[in-house]
Amino acid sequence: MFSNLFSVELLKTKRSVLWIIALLIPSLATFLGVGNLLVNAREFIEPDANLWVDAWSQVVIFYGMIFLPILVGIYASTICRVDHLNGGWKQVLSFPISHVKLYFAKLLTLYLLLAVTQISLVIQYVAIGHLFDLSGTFILKDFIIYGLFGWLASLPLASLQLWLAFNWKSFALPLTVNIGLTIPVLMVSQTPYGFFYPWAQPSMMMSPAYEAFRPPIEQLLIIFSVLLILFTTLGLLHFRRKEFN
Repeated sequence: MFSNLFSVELLKTKRSVLWIIALLIPSLATFLGVGNLLVNAREFIEPDANLWVDAWSQVVIFYGMIFLPILVGIYASTICRVDHLNGGWKQVLSFPISHVKLYFAKLLTLYLLLAVTQISLVIQYVAIGHLFDLSGTFILKDFIIYGLFGWLASLPLASLQLWLAFNWKSFALPLTVNIGLTIPVLMVSQTPYGFFYPWAQPSMMMSPAYEAFRPPIEQLLIIFSVLLILFTTLGLLHFRRKEFN
């Protein structure tokens, strides 16, 4: 049953622009980051600098601090949008299906979209980096790890955003809240509390600049796991009790 629900959720996204966004936004962020480094910061680059790492840090500023948190909100709102239209929730829930399985089918779809986005980012960064012939040591494993860390760190935010998205009919309202909470990411990430702020977690986990300030991975996994379980549980409990119009 769960596989059928998950397949239906994927079919709902088939005709949307979500998959196109998952390819285009990472490309845009990569060009902005690499271009910003090569055009605006060239005079500050040391002769022996590793441009692969420096350019990635610039990409993370655009992508991790701005685009990714907003993308999470767009994905979550779009996944729930079809069900909000024309009494879709009541129609779906009138069938003998599990609320829990339906909720997790949507959540897994959201996680999958974010995974595709992260994979797209790493692939396009490597391609664009070679296109611009970035100098320095290129270690593919490092960027794969950064992409994976960014995905893991985005899961608590994804669970929170899905909770907001199914609760509000308006597509713009949860997105507006998400954007508003994305704005202070740059400031929050400069404090010791950044690793506890869901909107700042992805960028801090993806950026080499924060490696020196990063708590042990065991502590981070505990933080992310607690937030993920908290937001998922609260969202699920609310979903099971909510009466949809």
